[in-house]
Amino acid sequence: MTALDDTRESLMQLLLASGVPVSRVEVMGSATLGAQRSSLFINVYAGPNITEAVAQILAPGARVVMAPEDDAALLRLARAAGAPVAQVLAAGNTAPITGAAAMIVSKISGESIPRKILRDVNESGTGDDLAADLGMALAKIHSVPVDELPSNLARVDNAHVHEAYCDSLAASIDDVGVPHPIARMGVHWLRQHLPSRPNATTLVHGDLRNGNILVDRGRLSAVIDWELGHVGDPMEDLAWLCLRTWRFGSEELEVGGFGSIDSLRSAYESAGGTWRDDAFRWWTIARTVWWASGLTRQATTFLDGNSDSIVLAASGRRVVEQEYDLLRLIAP
Repeated sequence: MTALDDTRESLMQLLLASGVPVSRVEVMGSATLGAQRSSLFINVYAGPNITEAVAQILAPGARVVMAPEDDAALLRLARAAGAPVAQVLAAGNTAPITGAAAMIVSKISGESIPRKILRDVNESGTGDDLAADLGMALAKIHSVPVDELPSNLARVDNAHVHEAYCDSLAASIDDVGVPHPIARMGVHWLRQHLPSRPNATTLVHGDLRNGNILVDRGRLSAVIDWELGHVGDPMEDLAWLCLRTWRFGSEELEVGGFGSIDSLRSAYESAGGTWRDDAFRWWTIARTVWWASGLTRQATTFLDGNSDSIVLAASGRRVVEQEYDLLRLIAP
């Protein structure tokens, strides 16, 4: 059997083990093919019925932030809460035959490339509608019962959520091993300006932004890429979505380069979310520091010879963008 035959058989066995009546799996194409993770478009055949799906496959031994079974649990809970996410068909941390970790979800129509999203939204004039869609989706995500989440999901208690984040940022900057005085100044500012605490910590997507959403005809069709999910302050999600780095040149439109904060906030509150202005500003600064540190880490991975990825090399050029944003954000 070829590697493709093994993959098809593995996915079919994973589906059967999850109770999906499947007679055949065909690989129709690839969304991504990488050394660590591959995303394949597949057709799942059950008699005369064909289900279009996406299989996300991790290479054996790949380092992952979140295992597929936990990822699947988050998707199921978010879907049950009314958030627009794909339906999980199967998931396993060790799939049959190949031994790879994998998750199979229903295929949802939509565009995820930010530049194409901005073009489509500008043509349809639905920018504020899309921002409102995201506000409503986040309110649904933040309503997921915390006690039903996977037990090994990262959690921070409500009493120390902001102090703990400052500690993790400082440790991350130390771990990079290169001078980063502006990021350290950002952490100092954060410690001196702790915001109000949330009424309760919630499920936080952790990476919801332009690029991790699917948009179909100018409206939100799905929230994707949940591997940074954790329990924390819900305002973290709202602030990260509005960072300047995710506007892709459309500076005046604070939500992903396509919508207004007023539209986001109004929809979030109308769907049951609680907006806190001081926490929004704090998390905007905190996640700017986090991204500056993350880009630095990516660049040093290349410079140290641990990767030849041109993407990681280019990350170093973007560190100064985050430093510039940070200085503007903390200016009196």
